[in-house]
Amino acid sequence: MAETAENGLPRWDLSDLYSGIDDPAIGRDLRNLLFEARNFERNYRGKIAAMSATPESALAMLHMLREYEFILRELTKLGSFAMLAHSADSENSANGALLQKIQTRSTDIGNLTLFAAIELTQLDDASSRWLVNDAVLHGYRHFLKTVFDSKPHRITEAEEKIVNDKALTGCAAFVRLFDEEMSAKEYGLPADLASGTPARAASKEELLSMLYSNDRAIRKTAAESFSRGLEEDLRRHVFILNTLALDKAQDDKLFRFHSPEASRHFGNEVEQRTVDAMISAVSANYGIVQDFYRFKKGVLGLPELYDYDRYASVSQSEKSFSFGEAKDIILRAFVKFSPAYRLAAERFFAGNWIDAAPRRGKRGGAFCAAVTPDLHPYVLVNYNGHVDEVLTLAHELGHGVHDILGLAQTIVNFDCPLVMAETASTFAEMLVFDELKNVLGSKEEKFALYMNKVEGIFATVFRQTAMHKFEQDFHGAVLDRGELTSDEINQIWRGRQSEMFGDSVILTMDYDKWWIHIPHFRHTPFYVYSYVFGELLTLSLYAQYKRSGAEFVRRYLNMLSLRGSQSPAELVGPLGIDLNNPDFWLGGLGIIMELVEETKRLYR
Repeated sequence: MAETAENGLPRWDLSDLYSGIDDPAIGRDLRNLLFEARNFERNYRGKIAAMSATPESALAMLHMLREYEFILRELTKLGSFAMLAHSADSENSANGALLQKIQTRSTDIGNLTLFAAIELTQLDDASSRWLVNDAVLHGYRHFLKTVFDSKPHRITEAEEKIVNDKALTGCAAFVRLFDEEMSAKEYGLPADLASGTPARAASKEELLSMLYSNDRAIRKTAAESFSRGLEEDLRRHVFILNTLALDKAQDDKLFRFHSPEASRHFGNEVEQRTVDAMISAVSANYGIVQDFYRFKKGVLGLPELYDYDRYASVSQSEKSFSFGEAKDIILRAFVKFSPAYRLAAERFFAGNWIDAAPRRGKRGGAFCAAVTPDLHPYVLVNYNGHVDEVLTLAHELGHGVHDILGLAQTIVNFDCPLVMAETASTFAEMLVFDELKNVLGSKEEKFALYMNKVEGIFATVFRQTAMHKFEQDFHGAVLDRGELTSDEINQIWRGRQSEMFGDSVILTMDYDKWWIHIPHFRHTPFYVYSYVFGELLTLSLYAQYKRSGAEFVRRYLNMLSLRGSQSPAELVGPLGIDLNNPDFWLGGLGIIMELVEETKRLYR
């Protein structure tokens, strides 16, 4: 399934996985995995308790875990291929059909191996402790610990199978519907009589890119066009969001999670008090946002700053970067940090692991998809040349470098808590930001870069905090009242956005609907606080790097290589960080304040 460049931008080559969606190896591998899963069940069902009885039985447990990993690894390759093909072109119905087929077969295969986790959680405490600490199973210590920690949230095997089966026609189906609707959506741009430009259709990515224009009329037109398109599908998106929230509420009740966000904290291996301390610290410092946007209003010379003005370029000549220039900038930044870091990133360009061209049917935004430790990840971006997109590409390559450095881990330790994944990506952004300071020669360009970086950090820290609080309010209201109307959801969104902006930005009525285009609300509820966590942690780590140099680089790369083999607290402990200390989060916010003041000094 090799692809060629499109408009000078690369398209990824998925042939390392399968040659195409009609590759006969897909059906063969599904059949083989079903056979392997049935053998696994036949060989180990009802025998796990005996494997924890004596030290000699640890070898049998090791053998079982390796068989389980083989099934998980090969199944992950199939699922990754289907997801990547669908993300690249959701309008091709054959891609959607393959995705549904593999999701269904994956559920069938997963149900055959489900008993193993259930039986492990039924072991007594002494047996659990012994397995976690046994030297033979050292490589699986963290994995086993997380399985044992899940005991309060397990239900019977029969019940879990029903939940897995029903998800295919429930939550997973609605997420796919959202993705396909948003990928195929076109927005109408009106004719411009002054320039003679006729009316035409535009993609979401094009319209959002226009919000960076230094021409206010262009920004306003783009925002209005985007809002009209969201309004056209509002009823459907309200239904999708409500349905997914109600489905989540049922799952939370069934799996005994005490709040809508508790399952995400469990998956991220962080404590509720840690997240609460972080969110409280950020919320208490919304004044940083408000002060900055009052400053930007003066820079732009506007009497009022509207929501569509927030990302306006402060430069009269917008600097644009070709994809090749972006590549060179990123690799130069990475090699200054570490040659190994650069080499890992360079493989993405050399191996056709990036899909960069915006097009109809392609998923919006950007992501890096890790596959398995014996393969490599893939990056999707929608690249238009803006400086912000150079940083977005660096962000996703930061994920990718993290994945490459962790390839020595087994697959059960390869998956990484979201909070640590976002730390790796935002650190890469900081490296490239420092390099861009050297690339941009004029004071005007450098000031624009600083403004862009501040707004990027605001989007990652403050905006994601407001979105986290929106999710808290929304899911809480669904639990109290059931399905919400569009007006109720819009009001929650406006309330949390207004809380952040205060009187520094005027929010139009159209902006009330912009919650619609945030995919994380459907894909991974309560994902968004991971960005806040990652950014504030990164700012502290980057300050350490500036102070310590080579010694920090060694410890940081080692942390990345550990992937999911330790909890976040264990990973950052050697770097002198205590995630449960509220002062830690205030330290990161202090660095943001310093960057804002530095930006103001540049302007003066």
